[in-house]
Amino acid sequence: MRKRKYSMTSLSTFVGAALAGVFMLNAGAQAQQAENQDTAAAWTTSGSVALISQYLFRGISQTQGKPTVQASVDFSHASGWYAGLWGSGVSHAAYNNGSGSEIDLYGGYRQELGGGYVADLGIFSYWFPGAYYAVDGRRIKYDTQELKLGLSKGSVSAAASYAISKRFAGLAFDPFTGREASTRGSTYLELNWNPELAPGWVLNLHAGRQDVHELGDYSFTDLRLGLTRTIGPWQLSLSASHHNGHAEKDGVPLWTFFDADGRGRNVVGTQWLASVSHSF
Repeated sequence: MRKRKYSMTSLSTFVGAALAGVFMLNAGAQAQQAENQDTAAAWTTSGSVALISQYLFRGISQTQGKPTVQASVDFSHASGWYAGLWGSGVSHAAYNNGSGSEIDLYGGYRQELGGGYVADLGIFSYWFPGAYYAVDGRRIKYDTQELKLGLSKGSVSAAASYAISKRFAGLAFDPFTGREASTRGSTYLELNWNPELAPGWVLNLHAGRQDVHELGDYSFTDLRLGLTRTIGPWQLSLSASHHNGHAEKDGVPLWTFFDADGRGRNVVGTQWLASVSHSF
């Protein structure tokens, strides 16, 4: 076999091409690494763990006035997309046959509109594992999904929530006639103002209106006045909440949760809430 001879010119050309190829591959790898780093840097993660004296949802005690633990984790992208997971303990009387827990999944998109205004469109799913109540052999679950549209500027925010699930909070029957009703389309309007009074001190003001579709006797207004103190990653808060819904009407229980032994507890009215939380 004849040996092929390489001239200095062809050898230098080969080495030059090889070096150029190595350089291009290295540059491509560095560019990909930078892109991956930029992509990773575009995402931020935050969360919190809290101990609270009771869990109030729109002014309704979900724990019958008892303390519980809550935790959350949030993922936000620089483009405006976000998602999160939130969990809390709840009363078995509020959510029969369940695990005594609530798990919320949510996601959406935030967009700056200019002038300091920020729009927020999201979807929220409230899930109560295993919880249901039985009517005529049917299992009625409490799980609820809502669309939420919000608008904020500085310390002021407003939002509207719309129930897209067939039932809102498991409400499915007229308590006076027994007629089945669809509570899809129930709405919640809220206004919040959280001004900073002094470094680390924030005033919390909230007003909300819940209208339950087809079951107006369950509709209500809730108000909250509170104060939050932030010390590093810790937040301490105390608030008073008032809910004007009916615990009962004409002898028929409405916003009353019953224990397994049949004892009922009014979960609305004026209530206090204290909490300590740690953010990370």
